[in-house]
Amino acid sequence: MKRLLLTLMALLTGMHLYAQKIEVSAQAYSGLFHFGGKSATANSTVAQASLTGDPNNYTNNPYGNRNAFSYGIGAQVQAVSKSGFILGLQAGYEFLQSKVNIGQYTSAVYYDPNIIYIAPVHPNFSVTGHTNLENRFINLNPYIGYRLQLQKVKLDILPGIDVGLNLSTYDMGTVKDNDDKVYTIDRKINNTPTDVRLRFGLAATYNQFGITASYAHGLTNYEGNVVGDTKFEARSELIRFGISCQLL
Repeated sequence: MKRLLLTLMALLTGMHLYAQKIEVSAQAYSGLFHFGGKSATANSTVAQASLTGDPNNYTNNPYGNRNAFSYGIGAQVQAVSKSGFILGLQAGYEFLQSKVNIGQYTSAVYYDPNIIYIAPVHPNFSVTGHTNLENRFINLNPYIGYRLQLQKVKLDILPGIDVGLNLSTYDMGTVKDNDDKVYTIDRKINNTPTDVRLRFGLAATYNQFGITASYAHGLTNYEGNVVGDTKFEARSELIRFGISCQLL
């Protein structure tokens, strides 16, 4: 983290020396977020972790490959040279969530020392619904780029990286059985890694207002610490669409 902060400070210091002009803008955007990789799935089950009730329910595999609505806000500062080259940094807050459909509820188990076996308290049964893996990030996006002048519209081509500093991750949702009984999933997941992604963005600006679009592909394996015979892999993927307003 210290090395990252020093790198960003050096980037900001160098921008003033590099620029013909400095541009500062505010941005808001929505997006579609999901996971890819061998562990990502469209369908999963909900399990009961213990016999103490619904707060212990959790998604067996929360890394859904189905998109869910996400959003973010941020600020951007960039230096633009006379030749059109761009050096910039964007920082903001993001709420990113993926989705997985749920088709089965798995009950908790107990150990009976008299019988010496593990048995289900209730049989497994079908349910309908979905859960979301909800992530809150502070996102940093250092980038380089190039500006094309298309009559009155400025088109910026902006490759870079995302560094998603995780604030919290929750496994959230509700499912219903055939009798319309609701089972709630609300569980905090600890030790979510910093999410590093390759990013490619575009920004079209007319006067001080603009529209933005980007795609980010995760390099971080969310299941990198899982040990087993099979390779576990879940990496984030995100599409963003937004608006911007140039302040300076």
